[in-house]
Amino acid sequence: MNNVLAMVLAGGRVDELLCLTERRAKSALPIFGIYRIIDFVLSNLMHAGIENVGILSQYRPHGLVRHIGTGEHWDFIGRKRGIRILPPYHGSKGSDWYKGTADAVYQNSAYIEEFDPDHVLVASADHVYRMDYKPFIQFHIENDADATVCFTQLKRKSTRFGYGIVDKKGKLVQYVEKPSSPPSDLVSMTVYSFKKNFLLDVLKTNARESSHEFGKDIIPMILSDCKVSGFIFKGYWAYARTVDSYYRTNMDLLAGKIDLDGWQIRTNLLERCAYRDRLPAYMSGDVENSVIGDECVIEGSVKNSILSPGVTVKSGAVVTDSIVFHDTNIEHKAKLKRVICDKDSSIGEGAIIGGFGEEIPSSEFEGLLSSGITILGKRCIVPNNTVIGANTVIYSSARITQSDINPGSTLR
Repeated sequence: MNNVLAMVLAGGRVDELLCLTERRAKSALPIFGIYRIIDFVLSNLMHAGIENVGILSQYRPHGLVRHIGTGEHWDFIGRKRGIRILPPYHGSKGSDWYKGTADAVYQNSAYIEEFDPDHVLVASADHVYRMDYKPFIQFHIENDADATVCFTQLKRKSTRFGYGIVDKKGKLVQYVEKPSSPPSDLVSMTVYSFKKNFLLDVLKTNARESSHEFGKDIIPMILSDCKVSGFIFKGYWAYARTVDSYYRTNMDLLAGKIDLDGWQIRTNLLERCAYRDRLPAYMSGDVENSVIGDECVIEGSVKNSILSPGVTVKSGAVVTDSIVFHDTNIEHKAKLKRVICDKDSSIGEGAIIGGFGEEIPSSEFEGLLSSGITILGKRCIVPNNTVIGANTVIYSSARITQSDINPGSTLR
């Protein structure tokens, strides 16, 4: 893998995740208790032995930069290996903020040329999966392909993805981005391999276009005249782009669909008050089929939920089918059901939050929030005895002053 350079697309903000990406890039969103979504692609690169990685960041990069640090947690430190954050910039020739995934790589052509690899692996940081990139790269080389697109089979078709048709010899014969009627069940994982010189030439050509995306522009542009292969990955893969898909991915861990031990995912254990220095969890209450982080104190009941480090559940409190981020305090007799609660929040005594009553779709985000999930933003303070209905979004800047918040409401 010494002749492969990786470029990781990690700059995006996704409106579909509502207040969860209000103050962070999606790739920095916590998942499974102690991880962040970008940990999966970085761990995949580490296991594959790809030693030089560029991280293309843009939207609110502070948390992402802090999490990646020097790259030591993924073994990207050494004389001939490293990881580098590559933000957009305004240069002397009018360079601008990244206009798309392809433009982000194009703006960093000098970085690619500096390392002069034979091949460039481009991968999104927004997906949850464990993949050995070595067979993918080898497939790309053996086919002498100019470009190779990685696909996975998805039974549930959606207009959110790019779809391809691959023949028996591994040639990509058709590709369409976000079609209203998908032509196959092969979904692009936003993982590509390119010959270095080919990639730079194509990006230079695309720089004159009005749109600058790999899926929408680059792949369709090269399909007819260039040698493009399609590799099919078989294994768990999730694209946590929406509230429902993010929630479902977390619940897949509790359902046994994800083998985190076998995946050997690395993360930064030094940030957030140093995970490694936290005390062990203390549990005197009832815990069933849940992930409980370090320094959690569980005196109440936790069922089918994921609690990040430092969460307190006081006596009489019940947390069910929920995801609670770091250092949140849940007071006595509070009840949470199908709730995603961001960091440093405080749930008052006797508060009732989530799917305990009528489920009315969100009045503002009906297409995004209708399955009964309630989302509380970072540092949310819920007063005692407050009732918050399902499909409700409360942003971090909101102040809750009323005792009842109807289902489907949005507070900013």
